[in-house]
Amino acid sequence: MEEMRYIAVIFWSIMLGQVAGFIGGALNQQKFNSTYSIIVSIVFAIIFSVIPLILDSSVKDTKNEKNA
Repeated sequence: MEEMRYIAVIFWSIMLGQVAGFIGGALNQQKFNSTYSIIVSIVFAIIFSVIPLILDSSVKDTKNEKNA
């Protein structure tokens, strides 16, 4: 069930990235590039999915050091 969370994060990041890319392109008066928006969205989704795992492991490490 934990994997479903990552699928949802990637899905919603692609959807919101497309919207942000479209609005950003319109504001800058540039052509909308959906491929570039998808790539950037997936990269940010992976980064934001990995950061909590790294922070969670560092919190567990500091708790183990305090108990020792």
